[in-house]
Amino acid sequence: MNTPSLETRIKAEARRLGFVLCGITKPESVEGFQRFEAWLEKELHADMGYLARPDTLAKRQEPGRLLANCKSVICVALPYPPAKGIANIAAYARVPDYHIVLREKLEQLACFIEEMLFKKIDTYIAVDSSPVLEKSLAVQAGLGLVGRNTLLINETYGSSFFLGELFVDLDLQADEALTGDYCGDCTICVDACPTGALLGDKTMDASRCLSYLTVENRGDIPPEIRWQMSGQVIGCDICQLLCPMNQGLESSESDLGLYQVLPAKLDLPACLAMDEESYKAMFGKTAVSRLKYKSFRRNVILAMADSISQETLEILKSAIVHEADPICKDAMQWAIEVVRHRLSMP
Repeated sequence: MNTPSLETRIKAEARRLGFVLCGITKPESVEGFQRFEAWLEKELHADMGYLARPDTLAKRQEPGRLLANCKSVICVALPYPPAKGIANIAAYARVPDYHIVLREKLEQLACFIEEMLFKKIDTYIAVDSSPVLEKSLAVQAGLGLVGRNTLLINETYGSSFFLGELFVDLDLQADEALTGDYCGDCTICVDACPTGALLGDKTMDASRCLSYLTVENRGDIPPEIRWQMSGQVIGCDICQLLCPMNQGLESSESDLGLYQVLPAKLDLPACLAMDEESYKAMFGKTAVSRLKYKSFRRNVILAMADSISQETLEILKSAIVHEADPICKDAMQWAIEVVRHRLSMP
């Protein structure tokens, strides 16, 4: 009986840890880097200037720079319960903080490899915040293809999963990169994007993306965008909800431990009344915690403008009297005018 290869055993352990996809690629120049560089040159990255810093650009172009003597990159995907409908909070943010979950699982995978080899190995773990073109690496590792919604899509699991990478100083057999295009002539996500952020060429204008504006952006949200928010507080699932590749997907949260810890719908008046300590207590163990308290309040206020309720109007009118933050105060004034208009409509 043949002994399974090291690569086969690594993938089996990754599956045991809850990763539904696992592939291996090499840390040489990333094929998607030129597309990323062209996106930056068009200034479509909003105020995320850190993406264009020379030091991070060099690492995105040559991911091997993240680990001395790096020879292979193990790419994994961990699914989360997919969105079932429009909600205040995007599906990815309703589960325990994926930055922590993926890092812990990748650390376990690294320990498993060391135990198999009876030796210490050098590793680097990347989860979202590292300067890595993770979707490009995932394509090279055979995990999926990038769709028009700019997300990585897998034929079996759609796009509702988190990506992570384990850089190792081991010369592993690389998997074959995927080629082709799952989208074809389909433009459902592009047509449905409420703010026109998706450009149709598998890139987006970040300054118009609700996920960017509600989470990364700490300033004002433009009035023309506010009208399109439809009560969303954190993130946006529209392009994933409507994608044909995501239809009929079943949640496997019981197998993975990625249970939902936040409801899809928030009690907006209660959220507005939260102090910072209460905010951290409710959201501290999720990816929402990356959002600053003031930005969270700004989003809640703008979401309240989606209401047609006299009670909501009175809450906002009472709150604006004591509001000290200028961005939140501006959002309140706008929300008050919108709710008044909605209430006056026949």
